[in-house]
Amino acid sequence: MTDTDGTAGLDRRLADALERLGHGMRSLAQRTAREHGLSPLQQQVVLALAKHTQARGEVAALAAEFDVSTPTMSDAVTALERKELVVRSPGTDGRRRTLALTGTGEEVARGLSSWDDPLTTALAGISEQDKAVALHTLLRAIADLQRAGVVSVTRMCTTCRFFGRDEHPEPDAPHHCHLLHIPLPLTGLRTDCPEHEPVDAPARRKRG
Repeated sequence: MTDTDGTAGLDRRLADALERLGHGMRSLAQRTAREHGLSPLQQQVVLALAKHTQARGEVAALAAEFDVSTPTMSDAVTALERKELVVRSPGTDGRRRTLALTGTGEEVARGLSSWDDPLTTALAGISEQDKAVALHTLLRAIADLQRAGVVSVTRMCTTCRFFGRDEHPEPDAPHHCHLLHIPLPLTGLRTDCPEHEPVDAPARRKRG
């Protein structure tokens, strides 16, 4: 008989719950993508370019982020160019091509921005403390998965070289950001930080 009451059983039930949540999110993404005449991957590209374009402005960077091959991402970007949602421009080195949304692409991105409203509506009824603990738990798990090579590029606090884990005694703000020189409350942990630097990135001058 499977132990559903012990730690192993709880871990498995959490994994099952996350798998079901992921399935629901994929269904939502497919639905909104179809409504805008896009594939789910094309929708991801549009939404990604709407945020932190500089970090995601190349086909190779997007391919790494969404864990697809460069040719597959290049095909998605080419399709978006045909739909006049994305434009490529020469990079600063004259060779790499940087990506940006067109005016039409930005309009489509605004329309896609509410694709996950059903989930955020469901979360609205949960207390802030419970949501903060859940966010903290998920980010730690994702960071471990990234270190194990299971999860691709992320820009979360827990995968950043400026992140100091458990440096403060306060349970609501146990971590520290060494870029901003401030404690990090659980409610303030970021999932997509524009100033994120991976742990193995070369050092740069800190603020302050």
